Amino acid sequence: MAINNARRFVEKMKQDQNFRKKALETKGPEDLLLFLRQEGLSFNQRELVEAMAECMDQLELQMGK
Repeated sequence: MAINNARRFVEKMKQDQNFRKKALETKGPEDLLLFLRQEGLSFNQRELVEAMAECMDQLELQMGK
């Protein structure tokens, strides 16, 4: 399920410094999509936004808001 890939991407960006560095070094959207496919993380923009919103909700809960 692609939403799970988007969730994994968000988690890896938070926790895996090497992965984050490689993702941030990509040269534009097409290069990033190629990198994500190579990592087995295929998802669309809507799914990424949903995964990021879930992450923000969790952060707010942890901060006691």
